[in-house]
Amino acid sequence: MPAYNPSPEQESIYNLLPAYQAPTPKQALYRSKHKGKVDPRQYEMGVKRVQPAATFGHPYGMNSISPEQFLKSHAQEPFLPERKHPAVANYISTLAHKPTTEKMRLKAAVPLKSEVPTMGLHSKKNFVTANAIETILAKPKQLPEDFRWTLKPEFGEVPQYLVKNKQQIAEEKARVEEHLRLRQQQEHDAHVTQMSEQERQQLLGDLKTKWATVNTAYQKLPFSLDTPAKMKRKETFERQLTEIEKDVRLLEHGSTVLVLQD
Repeated sequence: MPAYNPSPEQESIYNLLPAYQAPTPKQALYRSKHKGKVDPRQYEMGVKRVQPAATFGHPYGMNSISPEQFLKSHAQEPFLPERKHPAVANYISTLAHKPTTEKMRLKAAVPLKSEVPTMGLHSKKNFVTANAIETILAKPKQLPEDFRWTLKPEFGEVPQYLVKNKQQIAEEKARVEEHLRLRQQQEHDAHVTQMSEQERQQLLGDLKTKWATVNTAYQKLPFSLDTPAKMKRKETFERQLTEIEKDVRLLEHGSTVLVLQD
């Protein structure tokens, strides 16, 4: 029975199945015709003088470390200079280590190997009896006497440093007071002006005119002060008259008048 192959124009359930695709043939692996292990020195690449390992690095197998090349003991220690003649070396060391001044020895020198100490010495001294005799014959320790501070010659006097400090404080206080006084005097003089004679006469005339006006109003008050308003008005006139008379006497007292400005 032949396989059913519907056309795309016809509606069929077989159209939902994916179409068969033939597999693409795999190409063969590419292999160069040149050798992979080459010496870079064979290729100058436009450079006339090619230095070693200047293009592609070291030749194949040259980067590996030989197992015989390892860090050995004492390989990085500095080398000492060649030893000179013993006499010359001894002379140089003497000059280099000879001190300018001899150091005083605080302790005795270490004995030499040939200096053998004296051995086998014994003492017949009884240290217990000797210590007891020394303790019995020793004088008792004398305690210091109680010192009386009241018997000192300078007892009760003020120490010199306190006198000096007090004097310095008094001098500083006096300087500050003098500075404040001068400052206040300068400020006072700056706000004080002298009144001219013409202004004094004009002010004196105005005060007398005002006194006459207030006195006229005062004389017109009734004799009966039966209400508080009348009594208060009478006291106000009397106070104004008293102040004006005081100012007039002050201006007539002398020709020099100083005015303090606020």
